[in-house]
Amino acid sequence: MSENDKNKKSGYDLMQDTQYLLLGLDDAESESFDLQEILAEFGSEGSLPSKQSEPEQTDEKPCRDESEPEDHPKIIAFPGAAPVEESAEEEETIVLSDMGGEEADFSPEELFRVEHEEAHPVDYSELVDLPVIREEPVEETAEPRPLTMEDIVASTVDAVKAENERDQSEQRRRIEKERKRREKRRREPRVNAPLPESREEKPLKELIGFHKRRYLNCRMRLLFAVPVLLGLWIVWLMAENGTVIPFFSESAGNAAVCVLAAQALLCVICAPLFAAAVEELKERCCTFYTYTALVNLVTLLDEITMLVLPGRSAAAPLGGVAGCALVFSLWGLKNYHGGMWETFRTAAMGRPSSVVDCCSAGIAKGVGSSEDFVKRANMESTASQWQRLFLPLLSAASMVFALVSSVGQLRSHDFLWCWSLILCASCSLVCPLSYCVPFGSIARRLSRSGAAVAGQYGAAALYTASALVVTDLDLFPHTAVALNGIKLYGEKRERAISYAATLAVQGGGCLGQEFESLCQAERLPYEPLEHFHIHEDGGLSGMIRGETVLVGTPVFMRHKAVRLPASFPFKTAVCLAVDGELTAIFSVKYTAHPPVETAMRALSRNGLSLVLASRDGNITPKLLKNRFGTDGKATRPESTEYLSLSDPMREGGAPNGVLYREGLLPYVELAALSRRLCQLVRVGNLISLFGASVGALLAFYLSFVGTMAVLTPTMILTFLLLWVVPMLPLLFGVDRI
Repeated sequence: MSENDKNKKSGYDLMQDTQYLLLGLDDAESESFDLQEILAEFGSEGSLPSKQSEPEQTDEKPCRDESEPEDHPKIIAFPGAAPVEESAEEEETIVLSDMGGEEADFSPEELFRVEHEEAHPVDYSELVDLPVIREEPVEETAEPRPLTMEDIVASTVDAVKAENERDQSEQRRRIEKERKRREKRRREPRVNAPLPESREEKPLKELIGFHKRRYLNCRMRLLFAVPVLLGLWIVWLMAENGTVIPFFSESAGNAAVCVLAAQALLCVICAPLFAAAVEELKERCCTFYTYTALVNLVTLLDEITMLVLPGRSAAAPLGGVAGCALVFSLWGLKNYHGGMWETFRTAAMGRPSSVVDCCSAGIAKGVGSSEDFVKRANMESTASQWQRLFLPLLSAASMVFALVSSVGQLRSHDFLWCWSLILCASCSLVCPLSYCVPFGSIARRLSRSGAAVAGQYGAAALYTASALVVTDLDLFPHTAVALNGIKLYGEKRERAISYAATLAVQGGGCLGQEFESLCQAERLPYEPLEHFHIHEDGGLSGMIRGETVLVGTPVFMRHKAVRLPASFPFKTAVCLAVDGELTAIFSVKYTAHPPVETAMRALSRNGLSLVLASRDGNITPKLLKNRFGTDGKATRPESTEYLSLSDPMREGGAPNGVLYREGLLPYVELAALSRRLCQLVRVGNLISLFGASVGALLAFYLSFVGTMAVLTPTMILTFLLLWVVPMLPLLFGVDRI
């Protein structure tokens, strides 16, 4: 019988034993072998088996024999050692003579009969540290668990939560981007001269009388100056076209006399302009009034030298061009005094209903006084600042150019003509149109609306923001909001109205006024209120007689975990909840007011947007879109500024603008026309300064080369009027929103 058959009969599996040895697993069926047991067993016999001769190395694995007793120890070779073959016939023993009951020191080679190889010693520490390979139990594939309704609901809730988180993060990112954009666009007013700290201003009534007299005087003189200027130019153009005019067409001297007389008459009529030039010289500054006065004085001297100086060239006098600059300057002076008169007359009406200034959210209204308003209105405009810096340099340059063109070309007798030519060509007619004329029109329009802006200084401060902070009363006045009905849920009508009115009146706004009127009509008292709080989403909360009362929109009620009906009876409603239970729903109707509708349409045309600081949660951009056809690009303010901006008693800032009428239309007019004024000043400054520079250089070149045929009064006036053409469309609608 073979050895395998014996193993099968005895129940011993050779392959399984080999697999256990390779994997480092213990065989539960086999006996465990220990060194102590082996030593104890051999020690009892008194000897150990001696070393046998080296057995032949075979590929067979050691196996257990049937005839081998169970208590006989089995020798297991270490990995890497030569295989040991057991012999049932011969056994050598090792005598433990000096054990003395203690463990003897035996080398592993002697103990397990492994041949010692000096060339290749076995490192047992490495054998001990070898990783043990264990067979992982194979898990049986379980059957898939059926999908239950709880799993579907849980996955749906998780998906909705993830989507809401994405929407909220996107909204926060959009709000942060908008806030950074506003901060980037926000600029400080570019006014060079700061407000004087201690300066005694004239009384407001005295200023009103002063500007009124100047305005009426300039308007009367302008009515006389325009016909004189038109008569001079009509005669001149007729003579140029070949029409024979008595005395005028007889000689160049006669024409010079006529031009001299007409220009002298214009200077007399426009005496307020020369008075303004003298005042500027006293303050050591030079603006367009001083420059125009210089142009007329030099031109008059040139016309006189044409009559008395025989060596002067036969070039035509330029009195008509200088007279045209004189009339344009008088027009600007008249509008400036008219605008200041209207502004101060509006500011003298008493304490304003609100002052307008800029905050971090945009242009905002607040409660304040008109103190320092006069000081701001009297500040120098941006156009005057640029003219004060540029025109003195241009005057000096014109004199140098005239010397080079006349004395440098050995024509010293033409010095005044060259100087008057360069001055007239550089006397831009756009200068009075850049600030004075539009300011008068804007101040007159604002005065009719019960508003006033503090001159260029106040307009520049309001121009730094493009958003208007509005409240619910601005969008929906008292007559535009009405309570249409009420639906009760187990509550008495009087108690529901009293509870809702107590919180709504304390919160203010249009709803507070409506509930106040309703309580007065039905003679209902207010309840004692404690722990009143205004929430960011337009809700109100407080304690009344130990009960927690909530008043707000359905969205606010859902945030407070108040259970609402599946279908709402009203589109725009205000809910009342007591101790977390819905008790009443009030129907609120919002009507578009015509002035507010006009103001909403004017916002987009003037590049303005809205910031909704409303305490009524129903007033949203969607409601504005439905009622007015546009939402005005409305946004909500930041949470840190919401309560302060929506406070009707908010303290206003600097009085850059004042309002004496409630409503959105005067507010929008003030902001829009201030922006229009600043834009017109910028364009006017650019055109006037560039046109003056080009005119001076061109006149210098033509006078230097001696091209007299081109330098006629008609050609110079045409050149100046071409620069006025771009300003006419802007001036035409400057006071319209």
